[in-house]
Amino acid sequence: MTKSIFQEHAERWRPEQLELEALREHEPGIEFTIIAPRGMSEGRHSRVSILEYTGGGDTRRVLWKRMGRGKGLTESEVEHFQSRLRPYRQSLVDYGWSLPLLFHIQSVRGRESEIFSYEELIADGDTEHVLLDPAQPMFRKWWLLEQTLETLARYPDKSLKRERIAGQELSRLPHGLDLKPANLVLNRQNKLYFVDLFGPKEFDDQGDWMTYSPKLDTLPPENLKALCATREGAILRFYRLTEMLWQEREAVGVETIREGFAKLLDSVGIPEQEQKFIRDELERDYPWLDRLYAEHKV
Repeated sequence: MTKSIFQEHAERWRPEQLELEALREHEPGIEFTIIAPRGMSEGRHSRVSILEYTGGGDTRRVLWKRMGRGKGLTESEVEHFQSRLRPYRQSLVDYGWSLPLLFHIQSVRGRESEIFSYEELIADGDTEHVLLDPAQPMFRKWWLLEQTLETLARYPDKSLKRERIAGQELSRLPHGLDLKPANLVLNRQNKLYFVDLFGPKEFDDQGDWMTYSPKLDTLPPENLKALCATREGAILRFYRLTEMLWQEREAVGVETIREGFAKLLDSVGIPEQEQKFIRDELERDYPWLDRLYAEHKV
């Protein structure tokens, strides 16, 4: 029987011996219970566990991340990524994204280098988990998409530059973001958080990636910019991933899904020239996205 993505995640989250040793070295006086991260989808670049501990008479939980595990990053590469995480976080906050608190971050070197962090645990599960859950009502799933689009739509016009990227005139964001359902998490008050910041997607003064690495990104820099750092590309990628999830689990036709997507674009105030490009991609079954993903010239 084919394993679900959640079964695969359950088998992969468990910390390795070197990670456990680093944890004990960093917090020698605290006893942690390691808990499986249920309701969280597996990230490509991070290993994630939940740590439970007792402090001040209360039992608390924190998210434990090991970023860059298995990527073969050098010590200098990890230190560079770490140095850019806080500035990148601040840039996202400045443009309206809610992020979990970052309690601690440091570089760790074992057989390979990685980044070790403790972050606020957002407790109610990621959007991918919600979209795949047949017990969740469709109105809540559409609401999650709307919240995501509204955040993108609120970027001030003066902060977006119209540029020719990957053969199209597009609205470039002031930073890139890995916008996909697995990277958006709800808390119990239905506040939406963006949670995956590794590696930081910033631009230098020439408009080139500041921290691009083929060890982390399989797409060439221009294609990555088109998909993660333009409003049109970010929306299309997010839409398509959502559509693929729904087609797996929901008895909803693709035409109905795309019609709903198109209505959301208009309702949140995405500019007409961007809407036109996105609608054209939807109507023609994503030819531009297909070309970008087919060009693995790294």
